[in-house]
Parts: sequence; structure tokens; C-alpha cells
Amino acid sequence: MSKLSTLWPTDPWGRILNGAVNAEDLPAYVAALCEEAVDFVHERFGDELHSVYLTGPMARNQGSEPQFVTVLNNSKAPVGSDLFCASAGLRLQKENPGFGSCQFKVYSWEEVFPADGRFSLPRFNIAVNSIVIAGRDLKGLIAPQRIDTSMSNAWLVDLENKLAGYVHRLKAVSTEGRVYSTSKLFARTAIEGAFALVMEDEQTFSQDLETMSQIAALRFPEQASNLAALARIGASGTRSGLEALGVAQTTMLWLSKAANDWLDEHNPDRVDALGVI
Repeated sequence: MSKLSTLWPTDPWGRILNGAVNAEDLPAYVAALCEEAVDFVHERFGDELHSVYLTGPMARNQGSEPQFVTVLNNSKAPVGSDLFCASAGLRLQKENPGFGSCQFKVYSWEEVFPADGRFSLPRFNIAVNSIVIAGRDLKGLIAPQRIDTSMSNAWLVDLENKLAGYVHRLKAVSTEGRVYSTSKLFARTAIEGAFALVMEDEQTFSQDLETMSQIAALRFPEQASNLAALARIGASGTRSGLEALGVAQTTMLWLSKAANDWLDEHNPDRVDALGVI
């Protein structure tokens, strides 16, 4: 796959378009999985449900780890939504062992459409990489997304804390399985953060790990080997705690500083979300 093919499509004004395939282009076995996921969500939320989306790489007919986003009519997500997401993911994976880990996320209406007009990462993800699989498609209500400071901030504002949390887990875990899953989470989060540092200047967007690492390496050539290692672990994981910690500690040395330098310039107050420009 060429690097160009993994960059998101844009309109004539440089705004990001939806990179997902059409629903009718999903393989039958993926469509069947989506129906099962919708049943889980409807069973839990009923009339509170607005719409459900397939997102992540599988929305582009890539990978084997399905990700589902649910939007509720409520202004706030009900208590227990996180527990539902965890249990639904485990249940769906158990019933469909041919797939990898299954992820569910639930958002309230206000999280998708904040009243103050600030950038919303859930809204962004629905706009640029999703297929509606139940309910009314919100993409018609979402303006094309621009690559700007508010967008980069979403990945950078809490990056250091997220990465530090994963490092703590890597030091604490003992099983190969937990090292494997935590190493992938660390690597993917780090790659997204590194790419967020450069995507406004480059005016490009991608969710392909190798593409993001290669573009970030143009700005940080001295970190090219570390970025390549992150892309590899983000895609395939590692069961070696020693390797995972070595890559993580190297990453923390430079990426935390780079992210904080960016925040000092663009978001010194470290507010969670910036207004859309």
C-alpha cells in the first residue's frame, strides 16, 4: 500500500472527507458482526439511542479489530456506559473468535456537539472515518473538518499523562498478553501524538501507523528509528516487556518534551478542547 493511498481524501479547500468505504462494500461477515453489535447497543440503550457507527480500520476494510461508536440522544451518557462498553466488547469477541479485540464507545449528544463550539474528537471521528450501521447518519450535520490547531490539541493536551500511564502498566504487568495489549496502546497513542505535532503544517491526515510515523520523521529525523519501532509495535504488538519498556522510555524522552513545547505555544492553559477555528 503506497503512502498516498493511506492519506485521507480532502475537498478543494483542504478539508478532510470521510475515508471509510460505503456500507454496501463491507464483506458479509463484517456486516453480520455490525448487526450483532447494534443488537447489543439497542438492548442496552433502547429509545436513548440515536445512531451507531463502525469506525477504525475495519471501516476501511482493513484489519480485524472492530470499533463501534454509539451516539445517544441524551445530553449526558448514562451511568454504567463504560461498563457496558467493556462487557459488550468481550461478549462480541467471544461470540466471534475470528475477530480481534472488539471495542465499543458511547457518547452523549453534548460530547459530539459541544454547546460552546469547541473541537470534539468523537464528532471528528464520525465525520472522517465511519459507516452508519443504525439510526440517522450524523455526517450530514457535521461540517467538513479542517486540519487546524484545535484538531492537533485533541491528541496532544493529555498525551504525556496517557503515555506515562501505559509505562506504569508495562512496569506492573507480568503476563505476555497484558504486555502485548499495553504495548500496542502505547505505540498507537505515541504515533498519533507525534503525527499531531506536524499534521497542521503538513495539511495531511491519516490513521495508518506507518504513514503517520514516516511523515512525523520528516520533522524529527533523529527519531526515525524510534518512530518506525512504534509503528511496528502499534501494528503487531510485542510480548517482550523489555522491548516494550525500552521503546516506551526512548519515546518519552523526546515526545513528552515536544508535546509540552507545542502546548506552551498553542494551549498554555492546557484546556481540554480548543474552539474550532
